[in-house]
Amino acid sequence: MAFERFEADRPYAPSPTPEGFSVDLAVFSGPFDALLSMIAERRVDLTEVALSQVTDEFLSYVRGLDLGGERNMDAASAFLDVAAVLVEAKSAALLPGDEHGERDERSMEALRERDLLFARLVQYRAFKQAAMAFRERDDARAGVFAHPGGVDDSYAAMAPQLVWTMSPEGLAALAAAVLANAPVDRVAVSQLHVPPVDFHAQARIVVGRLRRLGPGESTTFADLTGDARENVEVAARFLAVLVLFKQGSIQFKQRAPFEVLHLRWIAGVGEPEDIGEEEFL
Repeated sequence: MAFERFEADRPYAPSPTPEGFSVDLAVFSGPFDALLSMIAERRVDLTEVALSQVTDEFLSYVRGLDLGGERNMDAASAFLDVAAVLVEAKSAALLPGDEHGERDERSMEALRERDLLFARLVQYRAFKQAAMAFRERDDARAGVFAHPGGVDDSYAAMAPQLVWTMSPEGLAALAAAVLANAPVDRVAVSQLHVPPVDFHAQARIVVGRLRRLGPGESTTFADLTGDARENVEVAARFLAVLVLFKQGSIQFKQRAPFEVLHLRWIAGVGEPEDIGEEEFL
């Protein structure tokens, strides 16, 4: 039978099998774990794998190990388990058929057992990888120690012994009384430092400046508020402009929103009515 020799050409996941154990067979050369992966993926025909050669190489490898270590003993046991699975699977695959190439019920049962063994091999590999992940996490946290909670005994002795005399009903009544007498939440405004502004005084400034304009002359709102010290003064003068326009005392012109606002006093109009905040109600 012609076969192709596979090399370990891709990374393989580490597992609890002996680290550094590799095989050199006719169909494969590389780490033993990689061979198991390729068998499970059907990339290597199990019937072409010389299990006796694998066993001999493993025995030679084991002779150089310190079997007194727990980890090496676990690795050796793991190899024996895998080897037993491989032997059973290969035996099932090599069972012959009848003269027509068909297999009897016994052979079919053996093939089913072989498929089950392949499933066990895949499951075994998954458990090995999970065990390695747990081992890596355990090694990474080997220097972490939990600090027990509680008070040191030398300080705990200084605290007086708590004597609880209140019943659960009494505690509930006390809590209800505290909640019933709790002050009403109020929004504090002490942090707001907005200076008060005399609206009438700002309105008189607007009227005085507009009336001093000559016939046909106009001014801009920016000029009316150029000397305002606070934004609230600008707002008060704008409200005064709205009131004067409502009373018919001024005219305005603005080409587009947010453009310059031009204002002028209407000739022949006398003193405006008293301007008050009630104009905006």
